[in-house]
Amino acid sequence: MRLLFRLLGHLRPYAAQMVIATLLLAVAGGLMSVVVATMKPLVNDVFLARPETPAAGEVEPGGSDVLERVQAMLPTAAWTAWLRQRAFVAVPLLVIVVFLARGICLYFGRYLITKSGASMIRGLRLKLYESIVHQSLDFFRAHSTGLIHSRVLADVQRLQRISTEVLADMLRVALMVPFLLLIILIHDWRISLFAMVVIPLAVYPMLRLGQRLRGASRRSQETMAEASSLLQETVTGIKVVQGFAMEEHEIRRFRAALDRMLRADLKAGRAEALTTPVLELVAALAGAALFYVAGRGIGAGQLDPGDVAVVLSGLGLLFISLRRLNRVNVEMQQALAAADRVFQMIDWPRAIVERPGAVELTAFDRRLRFERVDFAYGGEKVLSDVDLTIHKGEVIALVGPSGSGKTTLVSLLPRFYDPTAGRITIDGVDVRDATLRSLRALFGLVTQETVIFDDTVYGNIAYGRDDVPRERVEAAARAAHAHEFIAAMEEGYDTRLGERGARLSMGQRQRIAIARALVKDPPILILDEATSALDSESERLIEEALETLLEGRTSIVIAHRLVTVRRADRILVLDRGRIVEEGDHRQLLARGGLYRRLYELQFRDEDVG
Repeated sequence: MRLLFRLLGHLRPYAAQMVIATLLLAVAGGLMSVVVATMKPLVNDVFLARPETPAAGEVEPGGSDVLERVQAMLPTAAWTAWLRQRAFVAVPLLVIVVFLARGICLYFGRYLITKSGASMIRGLRLKLYESIVHQSLDFFRAHSTGLIHSRVLADVQRLQRISTEVLADMLRVALMVPFLLLIILIHDWRISLFAMVVIPLAVYPMLRLGQRLRGASRRSQETMAEASSLLQETVTGIKVVQGFAMEEHEIRRFRAALDRMLRADLKAGRAEALTTPVLELVAALAGAALFYVAGRGIGAGQLDPGDVAVVLSGLGLLFISLRRLNRVNVEMQQALAAADRVFQMIDWPRAIVERPGAVELTAFDRRLRFERVDFAYGGEKVLSDVDLTIHKGEVIALVGPSGSGKTTLVSLLPRFYDPTAGRITIDGVDVRDATLRSLRALFGLVTQETVIFDDTVYGNIAYGRDDVPRERVEAAARAAHAHEFIAAMEEGYDTRLGERGARLSMGQRQRIAIARALVKDPPILILDEATSALDSESERLIEEALETLLEGRTSIVIAHRLVTVRRADRILVLDRGRIVEEGDHRQLLARGGLYRRLYELQFRDEDVG
């Protein structure tokens, strides 16, 4: 119930629409009970054509003085008397009018429910997306892309159905049941009491099986997320899959995931399939007993045929309503399993948060400082006792073996992670005391894994800034040596680049990324393996573009082959998370330590100039 209440809590902004919709559906439910009530005059005054009404003071068979007084107090008494005179014409007309009014109420009621539910789902999906976007990189290490897709799309889609069609059906049916019970209670209280016993017997197995279904549905959705994750891996890594001739291996992995999903689906299907037979069996037993009692009562003159017709019709509708509620319960349990997973991701604690009273960093004027910084991934130490000062305008190069902590070191600056010990300051301000927006505005980032969005060239270079003039974007592209290939495209700067920049080569993507950094114009630049895996021509063009980008900026460069490494003001050599050497290119070569060994491995075939 906690999950359901939390889910419905998201409907609070649409409370007015929900109230109106509930009233309309309640009216629709009440009108259906009116149709059931017409069964008495239809049977007694049309089909059976009773010769006369009992004399004053007499009680109709199966009735009582108390019951007659209750009936006389209700509106049904007046129109029942009127119907007896004109039953052949009035009853069909009344049914048409009632169903017309009921149809109008159902239309507007269901529409308002759907509108409220769809709006709620939009807000919930946006809240989930916001929660994901603001998570630290640790979150994305713990959750695969396929699993995140499954949460945002598949799980929320399940909630969309429950918050629209299912919710409308639930309200419509649930609001109709009390009216039906009232009608059958008025017409024969003894049979109605029998129904009061039967209904809980039918509802109990529904609830018990619903609990089993929720657990089975949760497992089914988890296995779907696993299959989605495998599909994502295969599609994004298809070159590797085909290059290693591992198609059959991936097919086997996916088949195993589908087998697990099938087993979970079948378990959920068994729980779902069992609910309807159980409900129908209880209804059949109750119906058999009811027909037996009603038949004997009518035969003995103790029950009025019209009252029995009303009661049987009402109970028939009640059974249909219970079947619909059973279906609603099945979908509700599946949706609650999805809601549990969605809220679990929404509630995932953020590792990177702003402190109360965080300050705005408006500029970088003096220096960056690492003060005895440690960092660990899941207990494994990556950086240890890093003490470093970077002055404004310096170009710092980071080199070292793979896994030495270079990328982690620069990732701490814009707070993609927080150090586990020590602190990092910018002009004396701890980065954890600054607002995330103002802190990250100081940094430009160009990495080996260039991110290109499925947008136009202009949209990728300006990235989220619609106020950037076209001339500025074009100037940045020229400086990044990208204008020539952009101009050659069919629609120039308005050309869409496709998913992950599929229309561009790797070198072209890097130049788009450099142009993006130039438009942002940050005071501090981070280059992480920006020319790795490029051909010589692309690397030459990008190095020329980087010369422009680095000019007048504080820069931190991670690279193996960049000429910039040898031209850096300082080179820091990292090994196992520590800075083990520091100096310029000639000093470090002369020292004969780790840098010289790396140089001999990586730079010996290059012209040192």
